[in-house]
Amino acid sequence: MIIKKAILHVMDFNSDICVFSQKELELSDYGAAEFIEKHLTRIMDDGGKKEGEFLDHSIFRQTLQRYLDGGIDFTEFSTAAGNLLYDQISQADEPESMDFLVCQFTDESREYVGLLLLPNKTAYTHQVENGQDGVANKIIRYFTLLPGTSQKISCYALVDVESLGISLCDRKRSICGEEVQVLPDKVLQCVYGQSDRDTVKTIRKLAGQVAEEYGANPAIAAARAKSCIIESAEQNVPFTPSDICEEVFRDNDQMKNTFRQKAMEADMPGKITVENPKVVKSIRSHKIKTDTGIELKIPTEYLENSRYVEFINNPDGTISIALKNIGKIVNR
Repeated sequence: MIIKKAILHVMDFNSDICVFSQKELELSDYGAAEFIEKHLTRIMDDGGKKEGEFLDHSIFRQTLQRYLDGGIDFTEFSTAAGNLLYDQISQADEPESMDFLVCQFTDESREYVGLLLLPNKTAYTHQVENGQDGVANKIIRYFTLLPGTSQKISCYALVDVESLGISLCDRKRSICGEEVQVLPDKVLQCVYGQSDRDTVKTIRKLAGQVAEEYGANPAIAAARAKSCIIESAEQNVPFTPSDICEEVFRDNDQMKNTFRQKAMEADMPGKITVENPKVVKSIRSHKIKTDTGIELKIPTEYLENSRYVEFINNPDGTISIALKNIGKIVNR
């Protein structure tokens, strides 16, 4: 990853002060460069980001295009973006003080413009005071700490400079009584779909619901759905809700139809891709928690293989889980 440009603007709503920087950050300063790179690396790997595209009337897109065409410089572009953000946050029912980081960087031969909202955190630190009675060490509150490099930034947007495709993550805020996501709805003015993580969660939830409605095993249904997603990711091809139906419910047409109906109600797209490696890795195993407090983590491919795992429906209505062909048990 190569960070080409970065600038930091301050939006302090506690003091009602907005400070737009007139100079870019000095990237030869290792502290600043490390801070930005570590956050961007976490963002690039984030399975919770959503893919979007600009609406035709997007003011941000027009401003970005002017910058890319050389009509304005980076500072002017970032200030224009900052004004769009400030105008919206200032109208929020509970304005949140933050620093607004705008950057331009390359990663794996792709170039991006990034917008990162860095909420100001309150923390405690020490302060050393020298007085007539000697040195006094005190504990004080510090109000403007930035998120640490190990913390996840929950509000950001990355724009691919070549395709103008958008990757984003945001949360809802109340602005003038309306629940909105500021970055996509107001600043970028774009449309977006579900994240890979949310897509997997929706599919797993619907498969489990249908299985329970018809008295089938929801763990097996979820495992089959995960297997379909994994296979699609490995082959790098999209899949459809019908593909999920055929894999999960196989010979039961009634269950297939119910799943299709629920998929339509959930606005699931006709073609689905799950590409994030971390998301795909997370579904290679399946967690089961019983009402007795026992938790199991089982490889997804084993859940339907009776050589290793078997679900037994007991006459009294309870369920037993048999783990088979275990050669060694390791305590952890």
